[in-house]
Amino acid sequence: MALSFMRRHRRWLYVFLWLVIAAFIILYIPAFQGAQAGSPGERLATVGGLNITVGEFQRSYLRQRQFYERLYQGRADAEMLRRLGLEEQVFSGLVAERLVALEAQRLGLSVDDAAVAQEIATAPDYQREGRFVGTAEIRRLLELRGLSVEDFEASVRAELVRRKLEGLVAGGVSVSEAEAEREFRRRSEQIKAEYVLVDAARFRPGATADEGEVGARFEARKADYRVPERRVVEYVLVDADALRPHVSVTEREVELEYEKRKDELKQGEQVCASHVLVKVKGDAGEGHPDDEARAIAEGLRAELVKGADFASVAKRASEDKGSAANGGDLGCFGRGAMVPPFEDAAFGLKAGQLSELVKTPYGYHVIRVSAHREETTPPLAEVRDRLREGLVARRVRALSEEKAGAVAARLEKGDALAKAAAAAALKVERSAPFARNELPAPLASQRLVARAFELKTKGEQERQPFALPQGYAFIALSEVQAPRDPELSEVKERVRADVLQEKARSRARELSAELRSRAERGGLEKAAQALGLVRKETPGLVSRGQALGDLGSGAGLDDVAFALKEQVLSHPVAVEAGYAVLRVLEKKPFDPAEFAKQKDALVAALRQERRQKLFEAFLDSARQRVSVERNAEVFRRLVGPQG
Repeated sequence: MALSFMRRHRRWLYVFLWLVIAAFIILYIPAFQGAQAGSPGERLATVGGLNITVGEFQRSYLRQRQFYERLYQGRADAEMLRRLGLEEQVFSGLVAERLVALEAQRLGLSVDDAAVAQEIATAPDYQREGRFVGTAEIRRLLELRGLSVEDFEASVRAELVRRKLEGLVAGGVSVSEAEAEREFRRRSEQIKAEYVLVDAARFRPGATADEGEVGARFEARKADYRVPERRVVEYVLVDADALRPHVSVTEREVELEYEKRKDELKQGEQVCASHVLVKVKGDAGEGHPDDEARAIAEGLRAELVKGADFASVAKRASEDKGSAANGGDLGCFGRGAMVPPFEDAAFGLKAGQLSELVKTPYGYHVIRVSAHREETTPPLAEVRDRLREGLVARRVRALSEEKAGAVAARLEKGDALAKAAAAAALKVERSAPFARNELPAPLASQRLVARAFELKTKGEQERQPFALPQGYAFIALSEVQAPRDPELSEVKERVRADVLQEKARSRARELSAELRSRAERGGLEKAAQALGLVRKETPGLVSRGQALGDLGSGAGLDDVAFALKEQVLSHPVAVEAGYAVLRVLEKKPFDPAEFAKQKDALVAALRQERRQKLFEAFLDSARQRVSVERNAEVFRRLVGPQG
């Protein structure tokens, strides 16, 4: 065993206590309670012959749930988690783990005990002052948690196998210096620009297209209008909205729900505050040097101490544009909503008090608290409707899952879709033809569309349900329509619209050329006014990939804008809405010295990003070769409504 192999490392320390608490409590506490969930060893699914158990799903689900609860500061309730598709996220992650194991086995990859021991002994998290924590403490803590040494070693081994497989699949990925420079430019170069947009929409009402022009465009660009392969499916929809009238909730049940969730409904302590901000100059170039910012903030605070109106000072001098217009008002907020120095100061003030200067990463703040609200539990009358709606939603979901489970069970036994639907008092419907890149109403699921194009023969059906925003759907292939060239009559209006749009854009290009000519003589503002157009500016410095005001974004626009020298007019540049002429007013250029400092780290980060994408594509390909069989009944019981 790997721990036996490591026993000669006699340097026992205690850092590992925190590692185990942080990792293994999260990984191994069951996420679901009650008999309905199933026993931990029960089979939930099989991936290429490898089982996924109920216990594994429970542990992974809890880990993901706790992540979202931390992310949303405790506001991630069961309904939100369901909307996020947490169950499918967890299930997909477990399938990916099995795919890694299968592919490693197929390629003859393995990890021995010595490698596991070396990983544990040398990992930075397992060290303190350069020395390994020690196996005796590891074993003791594992026993306290009811875990075996084998479980611990297996998790380390699985991670090492994954790394080895990723190295084999994506180890050859490289990033050139030129690619790193392009990424550095994207992240660091910034411009502020003035521009005038000539919107093609203004010319659309006056554009015309006769039959000859429409026909000529169709013949010249027929490939643009080719009808792709389309599919038609028969489907059974388990629609939650249709089931809603069959669900009711009594007043007594609402009262019991209130008592049960009182702690959850508590509204935490809050303060209502306003502030004045003086920014300290950072990487973006905005703000003042630190000493100057502090001096300005001290002067503003002195005005407020002497009795100046806070809202007036904030409107005049605060550099937080979002709140300055409202007199610096930030509204009411709880703990965790603001950066720690700001929060600590605000919660330490009484109503009406003014703070000393508070330094945060944004700059110097002067804070005034207008109210301090203690933690409260809202009365039942205030939350009655919300609680009722939650109970109804859970019961509708339970009924939906019951219906979907009944259909899935019959399909697993070999029933045809129509027979399975009839048994659940549901009906079979037929979709409109759809292509691979379309989401046919009401089947708004990319997974469903992808699966529809995997089905081979008429009548072939998918036995597992697809989750939809409104419930679940089951499908069977009904018809395959081969790709073909259309007749003009089928696409005439689409062709006509393209002709009209092309003419409108041509007029926009002509006007933008005239605009530039006038701007060279008298400036962009005067040229725009003379032509009934509007000159605008970007709100501030803009990076590559960000929207340039209402010109939008795009590689072509970036290439033009960032290549311009300051105060030089561009030629007319095509944008989504039409054409534009712009001038760079301020520029934060490429910094060769800074790039040299960051190049190695940037190359490493880009390489890892590409490796990860390539490895994910490899696993997607592997999934196409492997059968994934889900135990529909166990899954339904496992992810059914809780509490």
